[in-house]
Amino acid sequence: MKKLRKKSIILIFAAAFPILNACKKEIKEAPADSTIPVKIISSAALSQAQAIETSGLLTSENEAKLSFKTGGIIKEILVKEGDQVRKGQLLATLNTTEFAAQMSQAEENFLKAKRDAQRTQNLFKDSVNTREQLENSATALLIAEKQLEIVRFNYAQSRMIATTNGVVISKLHHAGEQVQGGSPVLHISSNNSSDWIIQCGLTDKDWTRLKGNEKAEIVFDAYPQIFKGSVKSLSQGSDAQSGLYQAEIRLEEKPAKLATGLFAKVHIYPKEKTNLISVPVDALIEGENDSAFVFVKQGGNARRKAVKIGFLQGDKAFILSGIDAGAQVIREGSAYLTDGSAIKVVQ
Repeated sequence: MKKLRKKSIILIFAAAFPILNACKKEIKEAPADSTIPVKIISSAALSQAQAIETSGLLTSENEAKLSFKTGGIIKEILVKEGDQVRKGQLLATLNTTEFAAQMSQAEENFLKAKRDAQRTQNLFKDSVNTREQLENSATALLIAEKQLEIVRFNYAQSRMIATTNGVVISKLHHAGEQVQGGSPVLHISSNNSSDWIIQCGLTDKDWTRLKGNEKAEIVFDAYPQIFKGSVKSLSQGSDAQSGLYQAEIRLEEKPAKLATGLFAKVHIYPKEKTNLISVPVDALIEGENDSAFVFVKQGGNARRKAVKIGFLQGDKAFILSGIDAGAQVIREGSAYLTDGSAIKVVQ
């Protein structure tokens, strides 16, 4: 009985083995689908102004760093940082002891020269002095008079007066300090709403694309919305330190509260338009600076193309060169592709 059962089991396994073997051969021989599913979109041609991206700081057009004409010891500074000032307001003074002595000396010299000139003229009438002596005394009187005018002018400049309505941005010196003539003491910025501008730097390539009055969009870190502006002026020479060309952007729309030094990102739109190709941003791979790659469909394969990016805007990338209008750009599935990969388009 045991022998009979053993024999039956062997027969069952023997019968099952060819079936299992056939299944194994069937699985082995089934062809694998190596095509990669992708989604494509046709690139679109358009003519558009390529935006110039830069950044800068908000400042006032009527901004001044006030100083004394001549050097001296500061007697008093009548304002502090953050104070509002009016045009014509007295802001600071120098110690005038030295100026007073100089003016007194100049006045005495003038009076002496005047007496000498009068005496020489009288003697000339009496034929005692020569015409040359008369002319020399007149010249000496004129020189003494001009020297007195210079001293009086310098004495008047020992008082610092506000040149515009505005606010004190910074105080660079304090009472009792010795300052040189022309050394800034107070930094004053106008608070007139029409005076606000953004100073930003441009590369030589971007500078050549602008003529003036181009539209601009401004975003401040302090405010979420976009403000409109325009190019007010362009410098005709580069900055010696940065090598950039300065541009002034006038604000046409202004936030309720502004302050000198606010950081702003600026997009300037030149009037001349450029021929570009538009593709979705997610179609780009291996992007670096203004270079990237895209895959395009050619027949049943994917081809890798190097492209030059003009700029990005929202979910669009604007291409300067590398592909033609109408190219079938792969926008989904490109992460799994290599150059020449077999592909199939899915919806």
